[in-house]
Amino acid sequence: MPTYSGAVRADQAGAWLPEDFGGLLSLEVQSKSIVSQLSTVFGTDKTKVNFPIWNGGVTTAFFSELDEITPSNGDTDEVVIEPKKAAGLHLSSSELFDDADPDIAHQIGQAVANQIAHSFDAAFTANTTSKGYSGLLSKSYTSVDAGGATLTNLDKFVAARFAAEAHGAKLSHWLLDPTVAEALSNLKKLSSGSNEALLQFVEDGITIAGLPVITSTHVDSGTLAWGIDKTQRRFVIRNDTKVERFPSVTNDGQWVRGIMRAAWDTLNPAGLVRIWDATP
Repeated sequence: MPTYSGAVRADQAGAWLPEDFGGLLSLEVQSKSIVSQLSTVFGTDKTKVNFPIWNGGVTTAFFSELDEITPSNGDTDEVVIEPKKAAGLHLSSSELFDDADPDIAHQIGQAVANQIAHSFDAAFTANTTSKGYSGLLSKSYTSVDAGGATLTNLDKFVAARFAAEAHGAKLSHWLLDPTVAEALSNLKKLSSGSNEALLQFVEDGITIAGLPVITSTHVDSGTLAWGIDKTQRRFVIRNDTKVERFPSVTNDGQWVRGIMRAAWDTLNPAGLVRIWDATP
């Protein structure tokens, strides 16, 4: 459960109750981070979680009614996810806490959540991160060669969807850098003299080859797009998210510290599809 240290004034915001504010941090991070939007979120009170994987190996055949059925053994494996600690620390003046609108607690909570979500997303799109978890670039993903730095059509996205299916995945989202998404949004249909955009905006953004697009500035410059099957990704959050407030010993201030433990991994690396210029 979340913990709390430090006295609360009678007129302090109720959000400083440990259960409420700790829950706020966890929910804010989940709503802001792309890693949680592109994964199945799994909560735990353990230091690590083992996800079993069935790799097949069972064989079947046709038999007559009294034939002896030939046995076979299935191959199994596992993915172990160990949540990593991300933390944020914020110093405010005591005067701010004494005189500000009670909503200051909520605002500081959002600021800490933004910082932690940033850390989780940076690790998610990276290769390896010191003291963090390994991200997309570290996995044995399936490549679709973009064939150049820019695209003039959406053929590579169609190829990525079928490449994922060939490896037992069904893509649910695209992950792109915002500048790439903007460039694709400006593509025009090939009909002569047409100024009609190739992509259409919907309520939640844009779709490419029938799948919604999520953007992040954390996507590396060498990647045109990631194709992701959300059902095969896990974002494990440990149930000890907490926020603590305590006085500064060197000045008249109040520290707010948020701590959240979480990590990401994939149950099917080959089901991740990276569209990039693989042969420059």
